[in-house]
Amino acid sequence: MGIFDSHIMARYGLICTSGAEHSEILYIVIITMICAIYTLYVVFVLIWLHLSSIVINSVSRSTYGVSL
Repeated sequence: MGIFDSHIMARYGLICTSGAEHSEILYIVIITMICAIYTLYVVFVLIWLHLSSIVINSVSRSTYGVSL
């Protein structure tokens, strides 16, 4: 591989040179993963609340006016 080839590979990030700093990209990836996990958590909590309210309302409707 010639000098020109290695320069092109380093320029487009295909190889890591000694002066390359990728900490900014790492922070963006970590923040994106945290946001995705938080979003999934919120979605599952909302689905759980929705399904539990359906179950509670269906039970209360089926036993309304019936003496236990």
